[in-house]
Amino acid sequence: MNRHQPQLPLAYEPVALDDGANVKTHSFRLALDGAAEGTLVWASGQADGEARPGNTWYSPEGGLYLGLILEPDYPTEQAGQLALVGLISMGLAMAEHVVPMTDLGYRWPNDILLSGSKVAGLWLDMNEAADRLVLNLAVNVTQAPQQVIDAGCVQVDGGTTETTPEILLESFARHFLDWINRWAEEGMAPVLKQFRSRHAKPGTPVLLQLPDGQSVAGSVVEINDEGQLVVETDGRTRCIHLHEFFGLK
Repeated sequence: MNRHQPQLPLAYEPVALDDGANVKTHSFRLALDGAAEGTLVWASGQADGEARPGNTWYSPEGGLYLGLILEPDYPTEQAGQLALVGLISMGLAMAEHVVPMTDLGYRWPNDILLSGSKVAGLWLDMNEAADRLVLNLAVNVTQAPQQVIDAGCVQVDGGTTETTPEILLESFARHFLDWINRWAEEGMAPVLKQFRSRHAKPGTPVLLQLPDGQSVAGSVVEINDEGQLVVETDGRTRCIHLHEFFGLK
């Protein structure tokens, strides 16, 4: 196991887990208990990984699994935009540590692809009082989970053996601090410039599963200026809101 201690900006309060605990569950419990903004729970392995409610994230050792606690002081409709802030922050972190010309892409609103393989997923959870938001990220770094057909891992699909969970955590923490401040000051425009440059083009087929069990199948029309996905389905257009996708109330 790599014993390198990540060097994080002072804005974060790191909580390292090494007992196989579920990072998402642990992070949300801390949020419910009133943990301060910037509390960052992370591990390089977990026994029972969880993605969106009811879904499993297979979590082999040598990955990066994190939960970042935030204190939103804006409407819930805006809170979903932090998914794209988090996604581009991890994407830029990966871009620093993969070989040149590696194909890095985003899939709205919560996946990162390297060389066409899914290597990372992101989820948002909010407590009932809406005063704590947990941004969860899971990255396959050294191993791809054998249970998932289209999954890859960073080291194989563009990185090197030097691309470790700890190195990616350091880079992500730095980029996220920069981009959440830009988002707060400039809105979605700079975030969307980054996101759209690596997202599927209009006309690309898309299939989404919403929290209420509804499936939306169609093709991409655009990512609008609020970061919502506009799709064409059954001959009409529909806008899927970020807070709707993540089930934020």
